[in-house]
Amino acid sequence: MRTAATTEPPSELLSGIFLARRPTGPIVALLVVLAALVAGQAVVLFPFVILGGDAGGLLGGRMGLDDQLVMTFSFAGAALLLLLWVRFKERRPVGSVGFRPATRVPARLLLGAGVALAALVLPVLVNLASGQFTLDEPVFRAAHLGGVLLALVGFTVQGSTEEIISRGYLMQTAYRKWGLTAAVVFQLVVFTALHGANVGVGPVPLLNLVLISLLLAFWALAEGGLWGVCAFHVVWNWAQGNVFGVEVSGMNLETTLFDTEGAAGSSTLLTGGAFGVEGSLVTSAVLAIGVVIAAQVFRRRRRDSATP
Repeated sequence: MRTAATTEPPSELLSGIFLARRPTGPIVALLVVLAALVAGQAVVLFPFVILGGDAGGLLGGRMGLDDQLVMTFSFAGAALLLLLWVRFKERRPVGSVGFRPATRVPARLLLGAGVALAALVLPVLVNLASGQFTLDEPVFRAAHLGGVLLALVGFTVQGSTEEIISRGYLMQTAYRKWGLTAAVVFQLVVFTALHGANVGVGPVPLLNLVLISLLLAFWALAEGGLWGVCAFHVVWNWAQGNVFGVEVSGMNLETTLFDTEGAAGSSTLLTGGAFGVEGSLVTSAVLAIGVVIAAQVFRRRRRDSATP
C-alpha cells in the first residue's frame, strides 16, 4: 500500500515534514503545540500579572492596549518553543514549516492582507447599512493611530503563530501519518477547539471557525506556504478589533480607530454579538465563497503540477 510518506505531496507546504530526520507524529505534535502555547505564553503573562499589570482585559474585560500587547506578544514564546522543537528534535530547518521557498513574498503578503480586508469590510458595511451596527462618537479616533499601528505588530506575532501551528506544523505532521483529508480535518478540529472557549461562542461562530480553517488550509496548500494565510490572519484580527472596533473572537479592545457596536434590538445572527462580526451569518456567506474559491484553486494547481 502506498502512503502519504511514499507519494509526492500535493503541495510544497506538506513536503517540509519530509526534511525531518526525526519526524513527530500528529498526536505527539498536538501535545507539543499545547505545551508550547501554555509554557510560552506563561513566560510573558505570569510576570505581567505578578508585577501588578492591569490584567482586567486578560481576564475577560475590556482590553486596553497594554493588555492587548502582552497577550499578542506572548505568542512569540509559543512560536519560539515550537520552532526549537522543529530544529533540534526533528532536525529540520525552521523555514520548512511553511516558509520555503521564499518566493514572491511581497505579492503573497499583499494578497492575504487585501483579501482579509475585503472579506471583513463586506459584513461590516452590510450591518452598518441595515442599521444593525452603529458608530459611536467621535467617528474617527485619530489619537489612537499610534496605538493601532503598534497593535498591528502584536497581531502579526499572534496571527502568524496560529498559522505556523495550524496550517503549518499540525497539517504537516498529520499528512505524513494519515494523508491529506485527515490533515485538513485535524488542523480544523484543533483550531476550532482552541477558540471554543472564547466569549460569545455559539453555533454560528463555531461554523465560521470551521469555514475559516478550511479557507486558510486550502489557501496554504494552493500557495505551497504560509505567507498569504499569515497576512490574512493578521489583518483579519487587526482590522476587526483595532480598525473597526468590533470584538475579535470575543476580545473587546479599547484602542480603535472606529467604535462599532450592535444597535439596540440588533440581531446577533447578523452582528455576531459578543463574539464579533466573524460570528455573523453574513461572514458565513463570505467565508463559504472563499472556501469554494480556495479549494478550486488548490485542485487546479494540484492537477497542473501532476501534468507532465
